Amino acid sequence: MTFQEFERSIETEQKYHFITIVEAMYYMGEVEETVKKLYKLLQPGGMIFMIIVADSGMSLLLKTFPQLAMEEQTPTTTTEPQKVKTNGLITSTDVKYVLSKYQMAYTQSFYTLSADVTTCFTQDEMTPVTKLLLDFITMTVKFQESVPDETFNQVIDYIKRNARVKKSDQGDDKYYFDTNGDILMISKYF
Repeated sequence: MTFQEFERSIETEQKYHFITIVEAMYYMGEVEETVKKLYKLLQPGGMIFMIIVADSGMSLLLKTFPQLAMEEQTPTTTTEPQKVKTNGLITSTDVKYVLSKYQMAYTQSFYTLSADVTTCFTQDEMTPVTKLLLDFITMTVKFQESVPDETFNQVIDYIKRNARVKKSDQGDDKYYFDTNGDILMISKYF
């Protein structure tokens, strides 16, 4: 279910020991209000486990091309037919700002997601797998088909300019588009 459906379904006094938010803040609404609501749902001693991208890779791509981050998407797990706005511009920096502002305790770990994007630049005809990879990176369903050719070419150029190049065992160039992220453990002590 969506976060909005979940909010409507819970009892007003219901509290939780553990809440997980894995790469989902982009779909939950305004970041400050969402973090406050989630924190309020915790019992004393409870924790929120959150995985969210940092200001790198995919989030910088979406900041460069904001029209991609605000596409209307139909959630696949909702029981109610609706459209939601994705906000791929929310990063761990935004969440950590709210946590600090309201003095919510948290610890942080880091991760890197590295996507081999070589096929995005080496083929005249994109394979279905390459198209899905671009859909994922741009957070846009059917990216190649749904944006003007000029935007498509600009995004591909951006990805190539910001990719890490590494020689393969065969001696050819491989391109890797990296996105860093944070794993936040938010604790409620009182």
